[in-house]
Amino acid sequence: MGVTLRYTVLRLGIFVLCLVVAREAGAVGWLALLIAAVVSVLLSLVLLRRQREQMAAALQQRIDGRVQARQSGTAKRSRFSRGVEDDNDAEDRRG
Repeated sequence: MGVTLRYTVLRLGIFVLCLVVAREAGAVGWLALLIAAVVSVLLSLVLLRRQREQMAAALQQRIDGRVQARQSGTAKRSRFSRGVEDDNDAEDRRG
């Protein structure tokens, strides 16, 4: 399981647990959701520090790889960027 997916599943689990506890404590509706959201954010900041740091490192490596590929000219171009370049070329030919 990827680090981002693991972090997301753990965050969601903490939220659901907080929601259940808030509902059992008597909170209903939007109040239960608000309490669960606030408490789960605070708990995840403390409990999921290692997973958050791993996820941030993985994202940074991915970004660094893309930047390096772009600088070396080996980056894959997306269909969107190819379309933009084709449009720019067409405009340059007309002008």
